[in-house]
Amino acid sequence: MREAGDRRIYIWTIKDFTPNRKPNREEDALDGSDFEADVQLSTFADWQQVAHWYAKLQGERVVVDGSIRKKADELTRGATTPTEKTRRIYDYVARNIRYVSLSFGVGRYQPHLPSEVLQNGYGDCKDKHTLLETLLRAEGISSYPVLIDSFRKLDPDVPSPAQFDHVITAVRLGQNGDFTWLDSTAEVAPYGLIMYQLRNKQAVLASDDSFAGLVRTPADSPLKDVVVMKIDGKFTETGALDAAIDLTAQGDSDIPLRAVLRRVSQADWQRALEYLSKAWGLAGDVSDIHFDSLEDTSKPFHLTYHFHRDNYFTVPNSGINFGILPPLPLRVPAPVNKKRPSQPLDVGPAQELIYRAHIQFPSNFTVHIPPAVKMTRDFGEYSSSYQLTRNVLDAERRMLLKVNELPAPRRADYESFRTTSGSTVEQGLWCSIAPASAAAIAAAANTTGTPEQIRKAGSAALQRQDFTTAATLLKRSLDQDATQKDAWDDLGRAYAGLNNRDEAIRAFRKQIEVDPYNSRANSDLAIELQQQGKSDDAIAAYRKQLEITPSDKVAHKNLGLLLIQMKHDDQALTELEAAAAIPPEDPQVTIALAEVYSRMGNPGKAEALMKSVTGGTAISPGADMFAAALRSDVNPTQALHDARQILDNIGDQFDSGEYDRLGPSAFSSMSLVALAWARIGWARFQQGEILDAMQFLTSAWMLDQSGTVGNRLARVLEKENQHDKARHMFALSVAAGGGDAQESKQAVLRLSTDPEAADKEISDAAAELLQMRTVKLPVITGATVSAQFALVFDNSSQPERAEYLEGDVALRTASDQLRAQHFAVKFPDVSSIKIVRKGTLSCGASECAIVLVPVETPQPARPSPSSGPSAR
Repeated sequence: MREAGDRRIYIWTIKDFTPNRKPNREEDALDGSDFEADVQLSTFADWQQVAHWYAKLQGERVVVDGSIRKKADELTRGATTPTEKTRRIYDYVARNIRYVSLSFGVGRYQPHLPSEVLQNGYGDCKDKHTLLETLLRAEGISSYPVLIDSFRKLDPDVPSPAQFDHVITAVRLGQNGDFTWLDSTAEVAPYGLIMYQLRNKQAVLASDDSFAGLVRTPADSPLKDVVVMKIDGKFTETGALDAAIDLTAQGDSDIPLRAVLRRVSQADWQRALEYLSKAWGLAGDVSDIHFDSLEDTSKPFHLTYHFHRDNYFTVPNSGINFGILPPLPLRVPAPVNKKRPSQPLDVGPAQELIYRAHIQFPSNFTVHIPPAVKMTRDFGEYSSSYQLTRNVLDAERRMLLKVNELPAPRRADYESFRTTSGSTVEQGLWCSIAPASAAAIAAAANTTGTPEQIRKAGSAALQRQDFTTAATLLKRSLDQDATQKDAWDDLGRAYAGLNNRDEAIRAFRKQIEVDPYNSRANSDLAIELQQQGKSDDAIAAYRKQLEITPSDKVAHKNLGLLLIQMKHDDQALTELEAAAAIPPEDPQVTIALAEVYSRMGNPGKAEALMKSVTGGTAISPGADMFAAALRSDVNPTQALHDARQILDNIGDQFDSGEYDRLGPSAFSSMSLVALAWARIGWARFQQGEILDAMQFLTSAWMLDQSGTVGNRLARVLEKENQHDKARHMFALSVAAGGGDAQESKQAVLRLSTDPEAADKEISDAAAELLQMRTVKLPVITGATVSAQFALVFDNSSQPERAEYLEGDVALRTASDQLRAQHFAVKFPDVSSIKIVRKGTLSCGASECAIVLVPVETPQPARPSPSSGPSAR
């Protein structure tokens, strides 16, 4: 510090600091120091001086003129007590004077005249307080401005008005002179309630009397913070949910709900409530909205509405976890304040949350409920309970937080309480869903209403892959209004699901006619043209799609794969490289690129790409990708990482709906699934996790019947001293073929006591492999007919979808019989992966049987002769 004439100059020096003072924002987020000033200057000697200064600055504006007196008399007419008068005046200022921030010049500290604020109908926090104080003074009621900060805590050592960003009101009522605290800025805060972030804080009461100086706002709310939500719902057989929602909120939870709806126009209430409903875990359509007056803050906020969501569940479904009650939003405590580690944890506000649900499930639902949970601490209580009676679920979650703060040493205890009460896993509801009855499907097809409502019902049927109902509804909707957005494309996809390709193509062309720049119609058209063998037309449609949506990864991919089939490698390379450059990674694109690079004489790139997917570099024709990936010297940790990444990528494509059309990519992805499962199983075996190894290798074997996978599974069985099972698996591996067939044959001989019996076991194995892929059915038709079907399995041995592809139309209706059968399909774990297989259904006079078509393993082709010597 140094003196320079009439100035005093302070100099601060900072040493050894880094420019980025918060390198880890998550670790240090809002730890309290974020709101603390580095340097504070003030000319005030103490807080009382600050209070007197602002009281004079603001007091000059508290002028009771004729307009103020008239408004005060009008508002308090009939009120007989100071409390009732204060309540009425507060309600008026809070709700009718709109908050507008006006913080510039002297207006940063000095309010406008109350008569101006009254006339304008708006003002900032200090304007609203001044109007409130002036109206109260007109009725002989004393009140004071209170300077406070909305976020940071006051530093008592630096008396300065710069520490504040807000003004609230303290009103003296009653004989003992206690203060009633009001914040008219909040507009919808109930009388006497200041928001949680303003409670239990030091502030400055501005006055020229003995009350002037530092005060502390009350720690507790005069109103208990309670939220009660009731959900009364019913599911349909097709997976739609309709529910009546009843919500009551009081105290701190009342304010944000009331404020949101008050700030938007009535025309936007539905949109606002759909956003809120989604936050409560109920994403869908909202209608029939009713709530008590938003202006009457003397009563709790009360809201009711109707909720509807088509396809809340996909039907049928082999099993899905779900939660029906909203999350419990307990506060995440701030990180430890390194300057004050003993500072109490802010966990408030104290509140009680009660969520109840009464849900009716139809007979095709099988619901499993979790056990009850109860947890009690001195600072709070949590409980959840679920009862299922005749497929009617009654559920309740209740959380009571009794305190606003906890001592710092209780952090771990509170975190445990918060984690358990907020866990969605803890709800643990699970259900499996059988196909909807014919009556339910017929009822869905008979939906009536506006063209938009019928179209929406048709799109919902399409999402649940009820293609017949979807086509019926969408056609009816378009008959009434042929210009609806995306409706022709949806109809085309419904026809495609029914394998009515000609009608699908017509619908897609109509969509392009109605909307030439539709985001997907050309791509959908290309897929159907490709299925009909019209490759040139399909290529033209893909290229048109890419003119409209240049970053369409799926269009680049499908076009590239089609060009590979047509041996247009140079064009295929362009499309596949474009697809590979667009995230996320796609292992099918990677293998296809490897094939093109190999054929075009670039084995280095081909090998690198193959290794990224398979763990090996085999690219020669007929090479066994499984043998390359399941070597004894693989790095198990790296293999696990790579394999799970591939499964995640394929799972994302199932989730995105890319494989819903069951095109060639869906079927070819199965070889990659089998390879990834096998890599995980072999890596787990190397790590000594035998049960995991057997589970993944068995699933891979049943999917692909690779001789190499069978050999590795047999090795695991032999390691476990299951010699008979190991010998038999080695025999099956010989029949399946592959690079390890000779080794497997030697293992059969080694594990057998009779060479002739070993030879017979090997010779019988081929028939057993076919039998494993065969499922017999009752007679469907007396004629000798056959047809090919696509089967989709979702974490179950029973297919969720069985779709006719081609063949004798007499078998087109066999889907229901196929969905009722169990196949030799096994999933190693629960994930987004589905198994997609083709099967040939054949019927004779006495029986029917379906045989699963073997999974095709992609084999990079031989380099073309024109590639030159470098291709060898």
